[in-house]
Amino acid sequence: MNQVDNSIDQMGEQIGQGIDDAAKDITSGLKKTGEKTGDFWENWRDYLTPNNAEKFVSVALLFPLFMTVVLWLLTRVSGWVYGQYFLPLYDFFFAIFQIAIFLVKALFLIGSGLGVAAAGYVLYKNESKRTVWGWLTGAATAATVLSFLGCLGINQSYPYNGLTQTFKILGWVAVVWGIDTCSRVLLQKLGIDVEPIISRDLAAYRDFYQTYRAKHEAEEKAEREEIAKAQNGQAGPVSYFDGTGAGLFGTYLLYALLTIITCGFAAPWLNCAIQRWRTKHMVVDGKRVTFNGTGASLLGHWILWEFLTVITCGLFAFFIPVGLQKWNMNHTYYEGEKGAEDSRFDGNTFQYIGYNIMQFLLLVVAFGLAYPWTHKMILRWQTKHQLINNDQLINNDRLIYDGTALGMLVRALVVILTLVIPFAFLASPWAYCWLWCYQYSHTHVDHSSAE
Repeated sequence: MNQVDNSIDQMGEQIGQGIDDAAKDITSGLKKTGEKTGDFWENWRDYLTPNNAEKFVSVALLFPLFMTVVLWLLTRVSGWVYGQYFLPLYDFFFAIFQIAIFLVKALFLIGSGLGVAAAGYVLYKNESKRTVWGWLTGAATAATVLSFLGCLGINQSYPYNGLTQTFKILGWVAVVWGIDTCSRVLLQKLGIDVEPIISRDLAAYRDFYQTYRAKHEAEEKAEREEIAKAQNGQAGPVSYFDGTGAGLFGTYLLYALLTIITCGFAAPWLNCAIQRWRTKHMVVDGKRVTFNGTGASLLGHWILWEFLTVITCGLFAFFIPVGLQKWNMNHTYYEGEKGAEDSRFDGNTFQYIGYNIMQFLLLVVAFGLAYPWTHKMILRWQTKHQLINNDQLINNDRLIYDGTALGMLVRALVVILTLVIPFAFLASPWAYCWLWCYQYSHTHVDHSSAE
């Protein structure tokens, strides 16, 4: 009995340690962000200028659209959760999602209300804005009120169908005005008092996109040149991922179809095929990684995991992600070096549960917007517990991940969209390769851990 008590205490401590480590990671990230934005809260009155209020007005007009997207994502996620048949926790998850939906609506409704106040503040403080367009365009009082009404009813059904349709129309009118106003205020720096000219305002978006694309292509070109130099021995060791979506698509589609046809029986082969393809395109500090696991050798583990999941009413499912990572790492090694006998993943399942509890809480509180930060948090935890080959074990050098949440933001959103939009999963190989290009370019060996 004492052994059972000790085991339970140890599990509790490990889960708590995972939550504590996750909280430290988030706190560290917030401190770094706070260095850039901390004085905002101390001197917020200094930021309360007509110019900043005008910018907020242009964004507030888009709140009906933002709210619709966030609620749609919440609905998709809740549908997925309910589909997992967590019957004992069904009421709990239902209550959580209802609270989250209420908070999302309240947040955007308050934000659009502040937009109305900001529009009035701009007109009150700056007489030059009191032109015909300043009063009548969507950036002024009229359309911010439409935005407020749109947030009030764009995702709400009323007994009178005409009232429901009216709210929807008002919300989308505000969004259309907001798109034009953002062009004038944020991109062209003209202001709400300037007459909207559709061709000019759309051209501003085109110019913004072309500038962003040119910058992105220049960064990619510089990265490719650095990789080419490293491959030719002309530069120091760098980390990168050189796989493409087209290269992954065939493997992904074939094994995904086999998994569906065999009712999941081919899942071990799907895992190994993707791991083998992914690792052979992965280079860490100049060393290419490879994978020698096979579906047949994983099958026994897989059947055992499925059996334990069934007899524990789904509870063992929490242990599978770490168990699979341990198995994958035991078959991962550097190309041309000793096999994978000495590679390992030494993360703990209960710490992983702690990290996921922290992630879940943050996603609920932030309405899902914190995903890039929580993804980075878990990615850093996973990476620091990966050790490859005997030389890594002797020196106790671990892998580290030094990417940022903002750098991962767009990539993570694209991956999420490929998972929730019908048939968009066909584009997921390209989305994942884009994600891995960033992830592995920021994965290195931490030699300081040997000290």
